[in-house]
Amino acid sequence: SVTSSFPPVEEAFPLSVELAAPQEVLARWDTRDGFYLYRDKIAFALPNGEARIIELTLPEGKLLDDPYFGPMQVLYGPIEARLRLDRPLTRQALLQIEYQGCAEAGLCYPPQTVHWTLTAGTASAAPATATSPPPPLDEGSRLQSLLAGGNLPLILGAFFVAGLLLAFTACMYPMIPILSGIIAGDRHRGSGLRSFLLSLTYVEATAVTYALAGVAAGFSGIAIQANLQNPWILGSFAGLFVLLSLSMFGVFNLQMPAAVQTRLSALSAAQKGGTFIGAAVMGVLSALIVGACSGPALIAALAFISTTGDYALGGLALFTLANGMGLPLLLIGTAAGRFLPRSGPWMERIRQLFGIAFLVVAVWLLERLLPGHLALALWGALLLGIAVFLGACDQITRDAGSLLRLRKFAGVLLLIWGSLLLLGAAGGSSDFWRPLAGFTAATVPGDGQVTATSRRVHTVAELEAALAQARAARRPVMLDVRADWCVYCIQLERTTFPAPEVQQVLRDALLLTVDVTAMSNDDKALLNHLDVFLPPAVIFYDANGNERREFRVVGFLEPAAFAARARQALLDEAQPL
Repeated sequence: SVTSSFPPVEEAFPLSVELAAPQEVLARWDTRDGFYLYRDKIAFALPNGEARIIELTLPEGKLLDDPYFGPMQVLYGPIEARLRLDRPLTRQALLQIEYQGCAEAGLCYPPQTVHWTLTAGTASAAPATATSPPPPLDEGSRLQSLLAGGNLPLILGAFFVAGLLLAFTACMYPMIPILSGIIAGDRHRGSGLRSFLLSLTYVEATAVTYALAGVAAGFSGIAIQANLQNPWILGSFAGLFVLLSLSMFGVFNLQMPAAVQTRLSALSAAQKGGTFIGAAVMGVLSALIVGACSGPALIAALAFISTTGDYALGGLALFTLANGMGLPLLLIGTAAGRFLPRSGPWMERIRQLFGIAFLVVAVWLLERLLPGHLALALWGALLLGIAVFLGACDQITRDAGSLLRLRKFAGVLLLIWGSLLLLGAAGGSSDFWRPLAGFTAATVPGDGQVTATSRRVHTVAELEAALAQARAARRPVMLDVRADWCVYCIQLERTTFPAPEVQQVLRDALLLTVDVTAMSNDDKALLNHLDVFLPPAVIFYDANGNERREFRVVGFLEPAAFAARARQALLDEAQPL
């Protein structure tokens, strides 16, 4: 046939694409001799809206009297097209390219439309493959796009709402007794304005710390909070809360050296109570140690800072995020100061309740350091102690009031549940809400692993070797980046990964785990290599070893949502578009 002597279009017009800079894309056709492209038929688009092309630079064409289209501007190879984007790419983007070319010998190829995948942070690009539409943007991707757009009111509003939603997650619960304890310990309590100002001091100290730590993380590549999650710091902080709890129970009074007390007396008088400094210090420590939780909004801001170097906007977004997180705390602290009794027997009971709350925070911190079954035993012992405190073992008379009976009932419930926790811990269980699961399901994965077959990698070299083996075997990969001190990691391991629908999706994938609990140099190198600021992060690779970055999971997902995302990332058979 006439076309049999002509090469396929891919060989006649070999195309390569690279991300030359965060806002610049370079496409190059190394066309064969005797072949040309029509200049006005070259077009580019980012159909998913990751960015907008604001400038296209093409070489000057040669005027040719084309037998098909008449006088046309044509380009002979090599042909370079440079695209300038309106903002840096912060995630994978799909680039659509249209072109048409001909051979001088008399053949004109049909118009071509191809798609290439651009990956932020790397120069390389690859022809895109997919069978299904790209996944809907998750919260982190939407916030990254919003940051890149530069609309300040929208950015601040979105991050404030994201912070408000984060305020009702497990990460923030320990901050409630901390702030309430500060209010309860204030000797000028009773003034609504003073309680509001104390709460505001705590919240703003937390917010400023989040912003500064976030800017530093964007500069260094690893969140400061991650470096503080070591046994010495967490153990010391847990010990501090144990001491505060004992003081609330009246075991002893925390006394500073006389010289320090004298020095602080003036400050106390000037501040009309001297607790503002304490509120600020606890706010800083809470942000760095207690609230070291990753999430889509935090990762979006950190990724934006590291990619663009815009520390002001990224820091402002994190400051707004932290204020959203702190709004419920502000309301709780103000209400606590307004309605707590000032003195008398009730106040003593309130102090004891805060003592219990401080013990809960201490155990919550220690849970990050201990094996799951030991942490469960600690929770069981604490619940038994609270049950005794509530009078679970005390006798009540027939004429006992309803409040006393209610206390007794709550104490008995905690006594039963605490006993179940201890029993479950003895059987190797680590699930607070299903303490007896270890007696009924021997296949439930243990702490720190996706399943019993998950393989741990400890260095970048081990990771690359494992990915190479999977690529050679044509197996997809799921990589779980986790840590013992990561609250969302524990939720994923105890709730999401063991779910039957998730296990079904993962059955043929190679499962890898990176544990950064110790934050060693190797751990930090792995985090940098994977472009991860804080765990958890779940990363998927296809059978060719290419990361499906658009499917990354940051934070916690329920089993159904995780299974759907993993199914798209791992099980879709990729076909050229």
